Amino acid sequence: MASSSTQPVATADISILTPVMTLEGHEPWKFSTPDGEQYERKHVECISYFPDGKQMISGSGDKTIRRWDLRKGKEIEKDWKVYENVKAVEVSRDGRWVVIAGEKGIKVSEVETGIVRTFHGDDWFYCIDISADSTLLAGGSHRKVWIWNLDTGELVAGPFKIGDAYSAALRFSGDSRKLAVRPFGEEIYLEVWDVQTQKLGPGEIDAVLPRLTRP
Repeated sequence: MASSSTQPVATADISILTPVMTLEGHEPWKFSTPDGEQYERKHVECISYFPDGKQMISGSGDKTIRRWDLRKGKEIEKDWKVYENVKAVEVSRDGRWVVIAGEKGIKVSEVETGIVRTFHGDDWFYCIDISADSTLLAGGSHRKVWIWNLDTGELVAGPFKIGDAYSAALRFSGDSRKLAVRPFGEEIYLEVWDVQTQKLGPGEIDAVLPRLTRP
């Protein structure tokens, strides 16, 4: 009878990241449960780098977005602004636009001029994405997704009707011809839309990502 032996399995070196700085500034905020109990939280909801890597912005449940100087490790006070329930922030790849999404729609700020425009100010928006060429903005709300031209503010496509809940995540393809959307819900799947035809791409949704049921 042949004998067998178990060889020890080599383990890869574990790399532990060490923070080079800690950015403090966001305040604690309170929220109430349906039964009326109040809790205090302090966390950052979303972040985005500027293209040069020297600055970043962050959004929190304290209803603020903050801009940081990463060379000094300090907040840039003059860029402190108030937004209702920030859910997503993003800086365009050319550094021209800063986009914030949350309870009061989407706010698009042109960095150089400081001009701010609001899209769908009466809707909740949960996720956003800016195309690789910095010309298009996609925003996901409850059961719908829109695409705008960042330069003109005009609606380019949509609304796409997705799922039975809100948009949990979305992303443009590299050539901006397609938009992938993940609706939030018990089933986990993706929808891939053709931006030009405003239709679901060829094949079934399940072929992109099998439907899974949350445990």
